[in-house]
Formats: sequence, structure tokens, C-alpha cells
Amino acid sequence: MNKVCAAILVASAACRPSQQTAARAPADSGADPADSKALLAEVDRLKDHLKDKPKTFEVLSALGNLYYENGRYLEAIDAYREAEALAAPAQGRAMALRKKGVKPAPDLPAECRRSGPDYGLSRIAETAGKLDEAHQLRCLDAALEMDLQIASRRGNAFYLIGNPGSALAEHRKVLERSPDYPESLFFVGAILLEQSNGDKKQLAEGKGYWQRLLKVAPDSPRAPIVRDTLPKTDEMFKPRAAEAQMPPGHPAVAQSDLPPGHPAIGGGQPGAPMSHAGAGSAPGEPSAEEVRNLQEAVANTERTPELEKGLDELLAQGEKELDQGRYQEARDAVVRVMPMRPDDARTAAAMGGAMRGLGRVEMAQRTLSRALQLDPKQPRALYEMGKLLAQRGDKAGAMQSFNALKSADPRFAQAHRVDDELAKLR
Repeated sequence: MNKVCAAILVASAACRPSQQTAARAPADSGADPADSKALLAEVDRLKDHLKDKPKTFEVLSALGNLYYENGRYLEAIDAYREAEALAAPAQGRAMALRKKGVKPAPDLPAECRRSGPDYGLSRIAETAGKLDEAHQLRCLDAALEMDLQIASRRGNAFYLIGNPGSALAEHRKVLERSPDYPESLFFVGAILLEQSNGDKKQLAEGKGYWQRLLKVAPDSPRAPIVRDTLPKTDEMFKPRAAEAQMPPGHPAVAQSDLPPGHPAIGGGQPGAPMSHAGAGSAPGEPSAEEVRNLQEAVANTERTPELEKGLDELLAQGEKELDQGRYQEARDAVVRVMPMRPDDARTAAAMGGAMRGLGRVEMAQRTLSRALQLDPKQPRALYEMGKLLAQRGDKAGAMQSFNALKSADPRFAQAHRVDDELAKLR
């Protein structure tokens, strides 16, 4: 068990460039720590054995990161919750010191630095209690930096399972502790904007968080998409007619807008990008009945020429909206196509582009990766992946994607001014 826990720690650290690398993994850990999928399989295999074993804050944090990086957000949320519970006493002590007016010391004592799996938050907090108050606060702040990250990621995970309310609450708690934490500034702003529905006060509040992000963290990976989106927020988040049959936050899908012969799309069905659970299922997970109903509906739908023509028209409409920067409208069109064409690279590419434009970068990454898995030369997928990587600061990756597009479809590349995108990256 100790070997697996150590491997979890190293694999998680490998996802963060500022941490130690996977080369420090135990040679006989049983799984390559650089391969998170293999490590996750090992964790799953030992799940029952590890279930009741005591785990440190660091192990729980790393386990949450492992689940998060592999898209298992519900399990990430639970692991992060346990880690936050272990960090709570140290958080409370740091908060009490601040209320007393204590300022953290400028220097960090050597004994306040993490050192291997056996010297983490609990030992550091114990050591901090023996220091003067200024150094104690500095010590606790340094040890709790990882807790800020996992609290923020927990908020992200809530958002990715379609629970923006819990995501907003989690990120607001982060900002109470660290008012300029970039990831939480981004998500609080994004959720407020998405939920504003034309409310000017909420729209202004959301913009304010994004403007703050650009001021305090202009080099954040989130900054490029914020700069691109801020001037268009009034148009992108204008009031939309509510659909009575859809849960809050779900893109509007009116049955009257579907092609002839298309099965009904109701709230919570897994064909939609923001699926919602039915009664009795876990939050964000479609129930077995919902999955079965959609699969049966699609399987039993006659693929008539009229239906295929309607799907083609909806997809073309979505691509047109995408090219005009109308990302919400693009998503609303493409979401009607996805249940009928789940393995179509062009449809996935359009949806990934819409997600990128709406700031849902994790979802965009997954959807565009799926499109390129289906068709490595799909032009829109290459284009949108290039844009996404550029927004995330990965210039080399973006250039590779744009150059691949120029080879795969020169006309598409020219129409979308790919040379201009490449020039920005040089």
C-alpha cells in the first residue's frame, strides 16, 4: 500500500511542472507513475484494500488529482473533500492568526518545507506551533498552498459534472482565503456570466472577476480567453428564452427545431454536453434508464433522408455561428446533432469549438481530442485545438496543430487565416 501511495504522490506531482518529477517514483511500485491511467488501474485494483487505511492530506490530494486528470470527477470531489477536512485545523489556526493582526514573516523556515511522503501538512503544522506567530503564519500559508489548489479543482470538478451552484460556492470559499487566486477568479466570473440571463448587475459582477484576473494574473493560462471574450460578453450572455422541460443551465433544445424523425431530447440525457442526473442517480451522472432510453431511441430511429438532411443543416448552422463567434448559438445547434452522430469527427469538432469559445476549456480539450481520435486530419478540430492550445500558453502545440491543418486542408486554413494565428505565436 505504501508503494502505491508513493506512486500516487509522484504521478500527481508529474502533472504540475513546479513539483518533483516522475523519475523519483519507487522502481518497484507496480505501475509507471508517469502513466496516470495505469496508476489509476492499480488504485482501482487495490481499492478495497486501501479503503479503510489512514491517508495523509498529500495522498488524498494526489488521489483526487489522479481521478480529476482521468475525468472521474465525482471520485475527485470526494477525495478532495477528505483532504480539505484534514487541512481544516491548519486553516483555522492561520485564520485565527490573521484575525489577531499577525503578518506572515518574509522568510520560510526550512522545517516548513515538505520533504518526502512522511513530512507533509500534519508534520509541518505541528512544527509551526513551536514557532513565533509571524513565522507560524508563514509556515502554515506555505503548507496550505496545495489546499487552495485542491479546493479550486474541487470547484472545477463540480462544474464539469453540471453542478455550477456547488462550483460557485467552492470557488467563492477559495477567494475568501486568497482574493486574487486566478483559477477561482476565472470560474466565479464564468459562472456568474453564464447564469446572468441578461441581469445587468450579475453581468457586471462576472465581468469584474474577469477584469480582476487580467489585472493580477495577466499571464494566467485563462487570460487569453478572458481577453477574447470580455468585449463580447453582452452579446454572448444576452437573455435567452427558457425551455420549461430543461433543467437550469442546460442548453435550449426545442423539439420543434429538430429535424423530422429526430427522437425527443429531454433534460439530462447523456447526448447533451451538460447532462443532468435523474432522480436517484448521482449528481452529474445519467441514470442507467436515461442511457438506455437514449440508446434505444437512437437505435430505433429510422435514418431517413429528411432526418439526415436536417442534421446536416443543423451542423452547418452551428459551424456558421462558430465562425461568427456566436458560441452559445453554435452549441445550441450542434447539441441537437450529437445524439444522432456520437462518432462523427466533424460534429465533435464543432462542439469542441463551441466549448472553447464559452470558456469550458476542459470539456473543449476532451471533445476536440475525441474528434482528432476519430479523424486526425479533421480541419476544424485541428483549428480549434490550435486555438485552445494557444489560449493555454502551449505555443509549440498550437503551432503543430495549425501546421497540421495547413497540410490537411489548405483551403480551410486560408479561410480561417491560420497564417495570422501562426504569426501571433512566433
